[in-house]
Amino acid sequence: MNIICAYPINLDAIYDIDSEELPGSNGDAEPKAVTKINNLSDLFSALLYCMQTGSGAEILIEQEALKERIKSLFSWHYRLGGNAGIMANVLAALGAQPILNAPALSRRMAKMLDSRVGIPSGVSLKPPGEAAGMDEMMHFVFQFKEGDRLSSRRGETVAKRDNRLIASYDPLNSRLYSNQDFDNYCLENISRIDGALVSGFHLAPLAEYNEIFDKKIEDIKSWKQKNPAIFIHAEMGSFQDPEIMKYLMPRLPVDSIGMNEDELAMSGDLEPGWRAASRAAMLLKENLAVSRIGIHTHDYILSIISKPLNPEIEIAALMKGIHAASSMAATGSIAGQPPSEINAAGLAAMNEFCNDGAILCKSGAFMHSGDSSICLVPSLVARNPKFTVGLGDTATACIFYEEIMAIKRSMNSPVHQIR
Repeated sequence: MNIICAYPINLDAIYDIDSEELPGSNGDAEPKAVTKINNLSDLFSALLYCMQTGSGAEILIEQEALKERIKSLFSWHYRLGGNAGIMANVLAALGAQPILNAPALSRRMAKMLDSRVGIPSGVSLKPPGEAAGMDEMMHFVFQFKEGDRLSSRRGETVAKRDNRLIASYDPLNSRLYSNQDFDNYCLENISRIDGALVSGFHLAPLAEYNEIFDKKIEDIKSWKQKNPAIFIHAEMGSFQDPEIMKYLMPRLPVDSIGMNEDELAMSGDLEPGWRAASRAAMLLKENLAVSRIGIHTHDYILSIISKPLNPEIEIAALMKGIHAASSMAATGSIAGQPPSEINAAGLAAMNEFCNDGAILCKSGAFMHSGDSSICLVPSLVARNPKFTVGLGDTATACIFYEEIMAIKRSMNSPVHQIR
């Protein structure tokens, strides 16, 4: 199975919030949502806001000098980052052949990639170690757990739930840059490629997103034109402005779109609760005319699907994704033992869903609605998680792998061939 993974890959510099005071903080920051980071006060305000609300965010750093200042202030530990890089690693571990866009791949990052990940070079794929150079893009990840505390002269902020703030100075990935070898390889081999995972659109700066998106949309269209059977999933992210996402989604020539509940709220007014999320996701699916809308939340994963997917297979795929992400959170590896505790709020949502007429299926439930099916599976709880970064990407890659496997089985079945 060959799967394109584009666009961002970077090095994550991770800092765990384990004290009540941050280095370099002047104590004057207050919890506040910000759209860009111009100084340390913006950084601390955004972090306090994320902790207070339990939300995650990814915000661009404006100046290189500020990036260097942040880099010098904290004691970091490093992991592979970027949606495409994380998903490529998961897919390789599952047995697929990922084709990864990696225009800035340092030797340090190459060692963090699975050796089975393929990097286009000329007319062939090279393993990461052979494709590595010197360049790397670094994102700063401030990771916090439920109950972590930060103090300032304005009071104490307690983290509502596990999450993270990502602060990025990344002129390469923010333009969704892909080198010529990657573009040429994908186009020349597109008939042999089964699927594509595209992401990183949220990194595009407000002043240039139209130009950046239009080029990438043309690339994705060319894949679809040459191989109409390719199944393409686009993962959203924490956009600077809701208008950016609203511009992007109707123009993307994809089959599936994924996001979290904060990103779903960007598409319109969203009331709390799974019912409101389900209605909003269904409306979005209808308006965009895609095969799938996936919403991953802290408590559950909700998926609205239609052909070529079916609910029984989708429930199984969601379970695999949840197990992989919770294993990663608990142990640091998707191959680790997943926790057994079911998220109480997710379980309550599923029970309410069943009371509304949904059908139990394995660890989840589904309900038909017109030509679509609504699928819901509760999350698992990883107490004292080792990681909160990349869990959504881990689940997404695993779910996508299972969906592609099911589509391929359906395409090769005698019934499908007779029709």
